[in-house]
Amino acid sequence: MARHHGKCRSVRVQVVQMHDAQKEFDRKSDSKVEGFSVRVRGTDKVIHADGTMTTGPRLTEGQLQHRADQGGHWTTDQMSIIELACFDFEAIVKRVLGESAQLLKAGSFMKGTDIAGESDVDLMVFGCGPIGESNWSLLVEGIKEHQHGYKIQSTNPRCIHVEARCGYIRIEFDVVAQQRQGFPPNQKPTNLFKNNRVAARAVRNIKMDFKESGEGRFSGYEIENMVLAEQQKLSTPGIDKLIDAAKAALQSDMLQRRKRPRTASRENHASECTTNWNNAIAEGQFRRVFKEKYTVKVFKDGTEAFEDSFFAEALAVVDKTNEIIDAFNKVKKFNHLVQVCRPAVWHTRDSKQRMLVEPYIVDFQQFNSNTAWVGSTDWAKTLQSLSHFSYHLTDGKMVLCDLQGAVENEVVVLTDPVLNSRDRLYGPTDLGPKGIDNFFHHHVCNSWCDSGWKKPTDTARHFNPVKSTKMI
Repeated sequence: MARHHGKCRSVRVQVVQMHDAQKEFDRKSDSKVEGFSVRVRGTDKVIHADGTMTTGPRLTEGQLQHRADQGGHWTTDQMSIIELACFDFEAIVKRVLGESAQLLKAGSFMKGTDIAGESDVDLMVFGCGPIGESNWSLLVEGIKEHQHGYKIQSTNPRCIHVEARCGYIRIEFDVVAQQRQGFPPNQKPTNLFKNNRVAARAVRNIKMDFKESGEGRFSGYEIENMVLAEQQKLSTPGIDKLIDAAKAALQSDMLQRRKRPRTASRENHASECTTNWNNAIAEGQFRRVFKEKYTVKVFKDGTEAFEDSFFAEALAVVDKTNEIIDAFNKVKKFNHLVQVCRPAVWHTRDSKQRMLVEPYIVDFQQFNSNTAWVGSTDWAKTLQSLSHFSYHLTDGKMVLCDLQGAVENEVVVLTDPVLNSRDRLYGPTDLGPKGIDNFFHHHVCNSWCDSGWKKPTDTARHFNPVKSTKMI
């Protein structure tokens, strides 16, 4: 199932609510919808809601060749797969949300003749009111249990990302699970930016700036609402002043969310990324590190036979670190919250090579090592108390060390920690009892250490303190 010219691209099906459908209508005044019928670009095929396919006016050879050069056209088999996915998902939505739920084709479908040249196909849900938390959970389960076996790639409070593969076609659903606040369900919203060019321009600029810098994780709705709120506060601000105020407010909001997480774990919030394998930014004892919008860590050549144990040990270290830091945040009231990045195990689409992926950390620095080396910064000395606390919390069974990461606003983010444990449970960087004794041989308590915290009575120097991570 190949395209007329080149390979088939992805088909994205986005399911959103009525207010977004109306917004799309307002934005595309030339859009035309003929019920659920779809005219396929570069062909004479028209797909109808009942699944039948009829022919319409055929394009001339010149028109057909021009559109084929633009990206080709779908074959009959490919159109059958797209058709099946659309009506298949409509059945899931109706079963979960009720018969009143309807699908509206928008975007490429609304244009009617753009489908073959684009990888974006939108289906919008309306007629069922807002999708609440309970319905959202049911929708996730409904997709999981469906006979076609759609795979849930990720879920969060705003979106369900679903993937299905049919031959060379990958069909992706991005299901918006919560209605935008501020509009009554299933009523046409007022376009607040139609006659407000300053706010519209500010929104575009902020979206572009954040996309290029990778700064923050803000939805388009959050940016729009914040711009309107700041514009109202400032009365009649200029464009630059409005952008600065909205950015500052968004970053403050993000900081407040980071300061009150449920756990000390910083999770991934993505389902895919593109990596340049010629662009390694760092290298450790047995992993290389690549930076995109996320940090990708790949085991070096020659370690493939041990990858299973490496992955298991890496995640076990992070899970135990998360427990220790959660307890530490409750005991020591720093002005900064301490978090640890929890990597996710991903694989490449082609070779299926596995790797660890985590959010990228800006202004990376080393605070201490697993051989008792300590950095010269104030934060390096302060975080020595976290290593000491880990020994006290675990009743002398381990020391959390090799602390590295960055201080972002009022959050200390750590990555790739090491645990030195009595039973050497945590891989080749775990220096065991000697690592614990060595830490306390060099450790000097500071004002952040509590006098009541446990310390070993006997210590010894087993390793020279060095900045790099030692393996045994």
